[in-house]
Amino acid sequence: MREYQRKYLELLRTVAGIAEPSSGDLTPEEFTANVRKANIISRQAVVEGTELLRTGLFPVLDDILTASQEEVECLYEFAGQLMSGQYKQMDVALHCRIHEALVSYARHKGLRDMLIRELYLVGMSLYNMETMLSPNTMRLFSARMRMCFNESASYFDTEYDDIEDPETKGYIHRSMGNIALSYLDSSPESSEKKLKLIERSLSILNDPEVRAKTPSLPWDTYVYKSHQERTSLLAYLRTGRAGPKAFAQVLESAQIIEEHQQRAAKERNAPLNPRWRYAYMAARYHCGAMTLTDLLEGLYALSIAESEDDFGDDSMFSHVSAPAIFMAYTKALPDGRLTPRMLEQMRRMTERMTRWIVRAPSNAHNEQLQFYLRQFLYSYREEPGGVPFFEVVEDIFASRHPVSYMRMWISSRIVEKLVYWCAEDCPRELVGVLGMKNVSDVIFRRREIADYAMKAARLYDIGMVHFFHMEKSACRGQFEEEQTLMELHAGFGARLLGERASTKDFEDIAWGHHRQYDEKGGFPLDFSPRKSPVRPIIYLMTLAARLASATEETASRYSPVPEFDDLLRDIERGSGTKYAPFAVNLLRPEERRAELRDNMENWTREACLHMYRRVAKN
Repeated sequence: MREYQRKYLELLRTVAGIAEPSSGDLTPEEFTANVRKANIISRQAVVEGTELLRTGLFPVLDDILTASQEEVECLYEFAGQLMSGQYKQMDVALHCRIHEALVSYARHKGLRDMLIRELYLVGMSLYNMETMLSPNTMRLFSARMRMCFNESASYFDTEYDDIEDPETKGYIHRSMGNIALSYLDSSPESSEKKLKLIERSLSILNDPEVRAKTPSLPWDTYVYKSHQERTSLLAYLRTGRAGPKAFAQVLESAQIIEEHQQRAAKERNAPLNPRWRYAYMAARYHCGAMTLTDLLEGLYALSIAESEDDFGDDSMFSHVSAPAIFMAYTKALPDGRLTPRMLEQMRRMTERMTRWIVRAPSNAHNEQLQFYLRQFLYSYREEPGGVPFFEVVEDIFASRHPVSYMRMWISSRIVEKLVYWCAEDCPRELVGVLGMKNVSDVIFRRREIADYAMKAARLYDIGMVHFFHMEKSACRGQFEEEQTLMELHAGFGARLLGERASTKDFEDIAWGHHRQYDEKGGFPLDFSPRKSPVRPIIYLMTLAARLASATEETASRYSPVPEFDDLLRDIERGSGTKYAPFAVNLLRPEERRAELRDNMENWTREACLHMYRRVAKN
C-alpha cells in the first residue's frame, strides 16, 4: 500500500479507539476531559484524512484509466482494509468509491475476471450503506446494488465455462446469491422475488455438474449462506401474508441451519449461536410447531443467557437483539396484552441491555451492533412499570454517541431560555401551543411550555441512531450520498418519537428542526412547520440546535467550530430565511447574548456530568 493509505487506516483505527466514552475509575472531571479530547482528535483526523485523500487518492481515481497495474493493486488492497467483512466497516463509502473506479478500469481494459469481482464488491458496499436505513423501509441503493450483482451473476449464463480462475467463478455464485440482498423489505412482492432468487441459486449450487466444473469452491458454505438469507424472511412470515410455500422453504432453511449449528456447537463444546437458535424457534412458531408463549419464553432465555461481562457477537445478539425481537412478537398477542410475567421480563431485559451497552467497548466500525440498537428502539414497548423510552434513548446516546447527547442537552438549556424570553417579549407567538388560549395563558404557564421544549430538545436528534458509526468513523469530508443519508435522520427520528404515547408530542420537533423558516431550504422538503400545532417551538428549536453546535464538544466533525459572535452574526443574516424573525429578535439584546455566551461552558460541563452519571451507574 501507499504511505497515504497506511496513514489513513491508522487515523481510522485511532478514531475508532476513542469513539465512545467510558467512566471506568475516572472522576467526572477526567471523564469530561476525555470526551473533549475525543472530539478534538476526531476533528483533527478529518482534516488530516481529507488532505491525505485529496493529494494521494482522488487524483488516482479521477484518472483511473491510466493507472499502473501496481497502483491498481494498491487500491484493491487499501479498499479491502476499509471494509473487512460484512459488518466491520471502517469506511464503507470510500470502499465503494474505490471499487467503482476499479469497475471502470476493468471495463475499459476488457478485464473480465476483474470486472466480475469488482461488481460484486461494489454491490456489497452498496448493501452495507443500505442497511444503515434498516429497519426503515426507505431504500436508496437497492437498485444500484441489484444491477451490480445481476451483471456479475450474468456471466454464469454466458461465459462461465470459459472462465478458468476458480475465484472468479466464486464471485459469480456469490453475486447470484446476493441478488436477494437487494430485496430488503418484507412486502409480499419483494419477499416472493427473494424466495425465487434464492431457490434458483440453491438449485445451481447443488447441481453436481456445476460443482464438478470447479470442485475447489466452498460449495457447502455457499449453500449454507443461502439458507441463512432465506431464513431472514421470517419478517415476511410475521406479516401474515406469506403463502404455504414460503413457510415451508423458510422452515426448511431454519432446520438446515439448526442442524449445522448443533454439529458446530458439539465440535467446539460451546452453546448454540443464539441468533440462529432464535431463527429456528421463530420458524417453528410460524409453521404451527411452537406456541407464541413458548417462543417468547425462548427469546427471554436467549436474552439472559449471556454474561453481562461478555461483549462478543453472541452476547451482542442476546443483550440487544433478542429483547427487540421479544417485544416485536408481543404485538401478536391477543389485543397485544402482556401478562405480568412478560412485563417483568421486558423490564429485566431492558435493564440488562442498558447496563451492557454502556459498558460495551468502543466498536465504532461494527454496523451489526448499530443495527441491533436501531432494532431495539424501533421495537421498544413502553409499558407502565417499565423503563421509559426517554431513559432508554438517553442511555444509548450517552454511551454510543456523546456528541449528539451533549448537543441535545445544551439545546434543551438554550431553548428553555428562548421560551422564557419569547413569553416576555412576544407572548402572542406562543398562543396555541399546548392549548394556550391567550397571552395570559402563555405568561402564567410559560414553565409548562419551557418544560415541553426542553424535553423535546433532549430527543430531537434521535434519528441519528441510524448513522452513529458513519458519522464518527470516516476521517474525511462527507460524500454527497452520505450527506443525503444523514438528512434522513429527521424523518427517522420523527417516526421513532411518533410511535410512542410518551414522545408523540415531540414528533414535529424532530421533523422540522432542520427546515428553513421560509421553507425554501433545509430538510425534509415534504414537512411544513407552518402547519404544525407547535410551529413556534420548532422555530425556537432550530435556533437552539444551531447555537448548541458552537462548542468544541458538539460541533460537526466536518466543519470548523464557529466563534460564538460569528455564529450570532450568521443567525442575524438568516432572519426571515433560515430562522424565524421573532426568534432571532430574542437574541438582539446584548445582555442575553452575554448570558448565552457565559453559560455555554457551564452547560457543556453539565451535559458531560449527566452523561458520566448515566455511564457510571451501569
